[in-house]
Amino acid sequence: MVATQTKARVAIARGTRKMPPFEQSLGAVLLSAKEAVLAPLRPILREYNITEPQWRVLRVINDRGATDATGLSETSLLHAPSVTRILKDLEARGLIVRESDANDRRRTLLALSPAGRDVVKGTSRSMMRILREYSGRFGADRLERLADELRALSAAIKGIQ
Repeated sequence: MVATQTKARVAIARGTRKMPPFEQSLGAVLLSAKEAVLAPLRPILREYNITEPQWRVLRVINDRGATDATGLSETSLLHAPSVTRILKDLEARGLIVRESDANDRRRTLLALSPAGRDVVKGTSRSMMRILREYSGRFGADRLERLADELRALSAAIKGIQ
């Protein structure tokens, strides 16, 4: 398998037109890594009846403070229509509140309610335990280098069509 992966890498580096087998493609490797990272976190989210996209929205609001829907969509990496649906659900559940922007009354900001802060706080404790496990198994330095490389990859290929 390692030899096959090396051949696929060499073929891509040399610019050949033959695609590597799917399981060796960059997309497949990234999806596999995403699933490996998220699988242990999903039971925690289920405990709080929160979906992964809802968690991303709650995290972004928690991290950034009150924010508008456009900024929320960009930072959470979700499409605007999805964010709209998520916000309606989170607001109906009392996890977020809408506020007027003090500097621009036409603009609505979204903030965590006390119940929303409780969900983020409770979920984060359990997730941090798992993230420490990732770091222990893979290595803190390797994990940070991987994250740096993935950010660099995203920046380098952004805009390719």
